Amino acid sequence: MLTLTFARKPLSFVAVTTTRVAVRGFVGVRALARALIHRREILRLTELDERGLKDIGLVRSDIDGALSTSWLNDPSAILAARSSAQNNVASARREKGLRQAMVSRPAGRPAATPKSTVACSA
Repeated sequence: MLTLTFARKPLSFVAVTTTRVAVRGFVGVRALARALIHRREILRLTELDERGLKDIGLVRSDIDGALSTSWLNDPSAILAARSSAQNNVASARREKGLRQAMVSRPAGRPAATPKSTVACSA
């Protein structure tokens, strides 16, 4: 008499592989959708004037450079990096100015405090 035995292998390896492929595909689609949404928002930044862009730490060429990247890349990451780099430069200039002001002030004199005036209506 011939007896056949069937070894049951768990199908968990198939589920894990399928899940990984699906997640990677979903992450790619999600990243593409996010890049397109951010690109549309950055296009709205082109409507601002130079003063408005300066308030957020950008110049027109930053926006043009970010929009010239591939459609698959997120241009907001480029703008964030450029804005933080310019903010770092500005804070370094402020610190340098404060250091120069401290050096140029005589040692015996305290820092000048602004005088405040109060207006009253009587």
